[in-house]
Amino acid sequence: MYHTALQALRSSGIRISSDTGEYHQIPEFADDLSDATTNPSLVLAAVSKVEYSDIVKDAVDFAKERLPDAKVEDVTALAMDRLLVQVGVAISRIVPGRVSVSVDPRIGYDTEAMIRKGYTLVSLLEELGIPRHRILIKIPATYEGICAARALEHPSTESGQQPIYTNMTLIFGRVQAIACAQAGLSVISPFIGRVKDWWDAHQPGSAGGTDLSQHPGILLVRDIRSTYLAHGYKTHVMAAGFRAVDEIIEVGKYGAAGGPDLVTLPPHLLAGLRSRESVEPPLEFTPRDVGATPEYFGGEDSAEGADAYARDIAEEKVAAAKVPEGLAKFSADAQILEDLVRRMVDEAL
Repeated sequence: MYHTALQALRSSGIRISSDTGEYHQIPEFADDLSDATTNPSLVLAAVSKVEYSDIVKDAVDFAKERLPDAKVEDVTALAMDRLLVQVGVAISRIVPGRVSVSVDPRIGYDTEAMIRKGYTLVSLLEELGIPRHRILIKIPATYEGICAARALEHPSTESGQQPIYTNMTLIFGRVQAIACAQAGLSVISPFIGRVKDWWDAHQPGSAGGTDLSQHPGILLVRDIRSTYLAHGYKTHVMAAGFRAVDEIIEVGKYGAAGGPDLVTLPPHLLAGLRSRESVEPPLEFTPRDVGATPEYFGGEDSAEGADAYARDIAEEKVAAAKVPEGLAKFSADAQILEDLVRRMVDEAL
């Protein structure tokens, strides 16, 4: 038995990631953290506070100096990228592992735009001294996003590019998880709470109510783990979007062997885990029989794989509904953040 739930989670083999843009809050938990995640919504929440306002000015000053004769739109775009990168750099100085920095969610259906943005963000991070093995570019798990991530992680020999590692966000179902693994991607992030939201809304009672053993988001993680074990997929699972400490404890019941490789958590849930006592060691995990698995990526006929993916996403339903909804929410925050940056650019020019 361990002293706290946070210690138990770490001892089970599950790594802990910080999920905030407010990097001044992270050092309190640094001893327990390996990785960190950010996104435009988290960066917006941070820069809305006075203690983080200077980094917006720094990003605008950088973009003005780099593009002295450019249009407002171009300066704003570079300042936005620099702002996201600056937050990632600040966090990378606190945690030892990888930091996820997100592409603009508004380009979540544009494969080529996401590829370009991935290279831009990595270039800016490397310019600030962060090596790419410590970077994950966070990309929404639309079909176009999976294709973009595959191109970043496995560039052609002719391109001369080095791999850029990705974290696929907005994972809501097994179809996305399989496709990402078959595409050879580094990390997926299933959203625990939002999966349950969908089941509660569409099949009331099927989500198990308060019975966490029947929580659809947690069951999805275990289903993904069973599938990955059955096929030897190497993609890591970073569970995200938790609503309560009890959900985190339940998803970690079988340790990394039957749950996620990582969990990414905001400061209030890290504090909640640290204050929870008397958590038992992990149980032994028995994978379920996953049966045959469709081939979405890696097969000889890519068009056939794309058709199978579209068919199965439509049949599974949850991702088809939740991905556009999640992108819309993230995009709204990205627009607010861009408007803030644009106002500062206008004032500075």
